[in-house]
Amino acid sequence: MAKCKFFLLLLILFAPFSLMAAEAHVHGVATMQLALDDSMLHLNLSSPLDSLLGFEHQPRTEKQKAAVRHMADQLHQAERLFQPTVAARCTLKTYSLESPVLETGKHKEHDHKGHEHEGHDHADLNAEFVFYCAKPNELRDLEVNLFTYFPGLLRLKTEAATPRGQSAAILTPSKRRIAW
Repeated sequence: MAKCKFFLLLLILFAPFSLMAAEAHVHGVATMQLALDDSMLHLNLSSPLDSLLGFEHQPRTEKQKAAVRHMADQLHQAERLFQPTVAARCTLKTYSLESPVLETGKHKEHDHKGHEHEGHDHADLNAEFVFYCAKPNELRDLEVNLFTYFPGLLRLKTEAATPRGQSAAILTPSKRRIAW
């Protein structure tokens, strides 16, 4: 139910934006939608697997399987990847990762959702991260450190919807913070 409410909120808030619609699957470019709903900070990340792994097919070699495990390990440490304003006192509550290359299975802290890749060579990773913020009124920005851990990622197109309004920014390895 909460996930449906969040996606409905995103549809309503981001309908006027066209930033992400133009480039749905471009290597080196990922998208992230951010929404602050009461004390919950929702981040939805979508990236071509090539930007995170260097390939987009089911892993075939041990090296590729290790790359998938490494990607998942990095994404499981969302507190390092996404750093909200310190004064807001945000802590990671839940997250989920979905990609055809991830194994299916449930874990205590998160869900891995996967399925076999069918029919085309353009696979993505979709992830949702939810932070609880003890002082949401103090939340002013988010530093994104994905570029440090995924050098194939060159740009992150972001859209934010907060009580202060809507904003959009393109983050790069040298510009890692979205503010609102």
